[in-house]
Amino acid sequence: MIYRAAAAFALAAIVWQLPASPVGAQERLTREALSGADYVRGRLAFQQRCSACHTLAEDALHLAGPNLWEVIGRTAGTREEFSYSETLREAEFAWTPDRVDDWLANPDSYLPGNTMLIPEPVPDRDRLPMISFMMLETGGADWPRPEIDIAALETPRGESPAERFPSFWNHLMHNTTRYRWVDDQQEFVFDAYYNKDGSVTSSMEGVDGFWHIDERDFFCYALQGLPIRPNYFVQCFPVAAMAIPRFSEQLWQSPMYGGAVLYGGILPGRPTDDAETAAPE
Repeated sequence: MIYRAAAAFALAAIVWQLPASPVGAQERLTREALSGADYVRGRLAFQQRCSACHTLAEDALHLAGPNLWEVIGRTAGTREEFSYSETLREAEFAWTPDRVDDWLANPDSYLPGNTMLIPEPVPDRDRLPMISFMMLETGGADWPRPEIDIAALETPRGESPAERFPSFWNHLMHNTTRYRWVDDQQEFVFDAYYNKDGSVTSSMEGVDGFWHIDERDFFCYALQGLPIRPNYFVQCFPVAAMAIPRFSEQLWQSPMYGGAVLYGGILPGRPTDDAETAAPE
């Protein structure tokens, strides 16, 4: 799931548009439902949809989105050392399982003006197990974690990336990654092509790079030769976060140094070897 940095919305409009939560309203996601949810399904849903932007463990770093430790019960927009949108800072509600459920169903309609970008709403079938998993991993559950051999859920490390992560591999290695860089002086768009030999080529002259998958199963890459200062950047994200193939010019955004923002997306296909690969207009 990917966080856009800063967008303002008037407090009066926020209060007017927030879904009503009447005093005494019956909760939908009861303790019984949450404690009985499918932990494995919730873990997988979080990895695929949220782990590129959020961490769960206590004292873990913020990514594009805030760390979620003890998020249940906390007032929205108050996590220290994270730059929330004005909309969330002024929302004045505390996160409950039901509020998280409504939020994940459609962040834009739940709280217009917030800056969390997700490619698609989390499906009904995944939200209950994912919220249960999040509560267990962020100190918000009063029921025990199920006894599951987590190691048995992992793909054997002896296999190649193409064998371990076939959906991710096919999506990234056979399609075009579209980037848009925006800072206070310029905006430009370029395409990148991730290749099976670990190299990265580009539609922009002089831009190239490399990638690898580290021991944490994070996909890390570096691009250099860009018309910025310094002329390179490095990023890492969990492979699981791209396990569900999606196409759009904007699937994520990342805050960069100097206040710049990097937007990224995936477009179907890529130029053939003999095709012209001019920078997109």
